[in-house]
Amino acid sequence: MKAVLLEKPGELLLAEVATPSCPKGGVLLKVSCCAICGTDVKMFRRGHRDLKYPRVLGHEIAAEVVCSEHPDFKAGTRVQVYPGIACGVCPLCLQGRENLCGQVKIIGFNYDGGLAEYMALPPESLPGGLNIIPENVSDEEASLAEPLASCIHSQYVCRVGDGDRVLVLGAGPLGLLQTMLARYNGAEQVLVAEILPERVCGAELACPDGVIDLGKTSLKQGVFEQTGGVGVDVILIASSGVEVGELPSVLSPGGRINFFSGLPKDRSGFTIDANSIHYQELILSGSYGSTAADNAEAVRLIGQGIIPVKRLISRVTGISYIEEAFLGVERLEGLKTVIKFYK
Repeated sequence: MKAVLLEKPGELLLAEVATPSCPKGGVLLKVSCCAICGTDVKMFRRGHRDLKYPRVLGHEIAAEVVCSEHPDFKAGTRVQVYPGIACGVCPLCLQGRENLCGQVKIIGFNYDGGLAEYMALPPESLPGGLNIIPENVSDEEASLAEPLASCIHSQYVCRVGDGDRVLVLGAGPLGLLQTMLARYNGAEQVLVAEILPERVCGAELACPDGVIDLGKTSLKQGVFEQTGGVGVDVILIASSGVEVGELPSVLSPGGRINFFSGLPKDRSGFTIDANSIHYQELILSGSYGSTAADNAEAVRLIGQGIIPVKRLISRVTGISYIEEAFLGVERLEGLKTVIKFYK
């Protein structure tokens, strides 16, 4: 089969490799679509502590079951893949927080991922690791369920709800997913802040109440102009290019900040006035990845047309153009790029 192998950081190879067999108790999948995540590009350039080379990348996957040794899934079933494989028995797993399991393994990191014609899922990933794709949802759309699931998890952690004024920092694919999801979750006002001109223009795809062009105004001025000086209740950080220290100044009392996007190591430290947290009852939270339940919910929201992820797909291309596709994602061209395995 054809597969994209990361041989080492900086070396991506389209190769012919052996097709995996169906694991005992597991399933063999024929990959239909695999969307490219910014993390895939980072691993291509810099590697990752969990990678063992060579590795097939890709964790935003829609596929078809071609062989199954699990009773819940029959051959021919279209499925979306939840990429986490946790231990299932630790306290965090039993609480439904398997994304924080100390033994969690991730498809595309610790296991070969979806940038290949076929992939095998072990029994320990089932049944929660697969979600049946509704008939009205395309494979391309289903491949965006995993990034949507991470947004669902983020907004659950920081309790986005009715009447909230929400600020999304970043108008990339995840920022726009956060924007659409915040509206669904009952937010009264959703603002997007972005500095890149093309993404400032593209933010309208998610229908926010306002877009703050950080190339023309400061974050504080933009937020206060949009909210009548009140500030926002929730800040969702969906960009790595954020100056964290200024964020509390645009929060209303009781406001919440969610660190949804990781920050570069050389800029991950910041100083914050603890008294402002104390007197205004501010809450700082983090969110990492998603759970199996979040992925199931993402597939439901896409299937019911609640989150129109199709708007965010800028490019669909074949695996033969993988290097060009990675470079396009790295250069921030468009929004989501999906690799489709044409039949």
